[in-house]
Amino acid sequence: MNAETNGIDPKLTESSELIGHFNKIKLLGSIANQIGFYGVQCGNATLMDYIDMNCGGIPEGEFAQVVDVSAPMQFLSMYTKTAENRFAFAVTELLKMNAGFLEALANSCFQAGKDMQISSVSDAKQAFGIYNDFVLDGMVDEQTKEIVAQSASKIVWKKLSDTHEAAWKRAGGDLNVYYLLQKSFVSGLFAESKYAYNIEDNTTFSLFRH
Repeated sequence: MNAETNGIDPKLTESSELIGHFNKIKLLGSIANQIGFYGVQCGNATLMDYIDMNCGGIPEGEFAQVVDVSAPMQFLSMYTKTAENRFAFAVTELLKMNAGFLEALANSCFQAGKDMQISSVSDAKQAFGIYNDFVLDGMVDEQTKEIVAQSASKIVWKKLSDTHEAAWKRAGGDLNVYYLLQKSFVSGLFAESKYAYNIEDNTTFSLFRH
């Protein structure tokens, strides 16, 4: 069975857009695993088992090894939810152990963003593209945000739907924590550039030259 016999354009199954989305899934899943393993080291020996049991896992490997090319959107949708759930559960359970871990989590997310080594950003449009390359926010074909203002040095957008809320509700966590950690990650992402990131009321987002 292959993509051609199922009426799916082979170019779509291997497109950079789908592979890019899969890489965002892997990145969020990796950050979730780091948080979970930190919880194990801090005394919750069964935390990773708890996350696996409640959220499922994301197989190791590259796009072509993990995603069935006969149904790429179905697999990406499933793993998108898995990554969101794993992150929400890992963070929520760690904070149940000790609310004081929040600062360490923020620092860890900042460093995860900084590790992407983004330094050269020419304008706000490119900054927004970089943001979308690294932040998992719904599915490939899902319209989740609307640009409300844009110039060469600043871009502002509002969210049309919250693609993270379900995972945090399921984990019994605080959605505000997600946005705090997301801001830390994106701030780290642009730490070596001349762009900064801001969130207002978890509904309005901006990237701007400073």
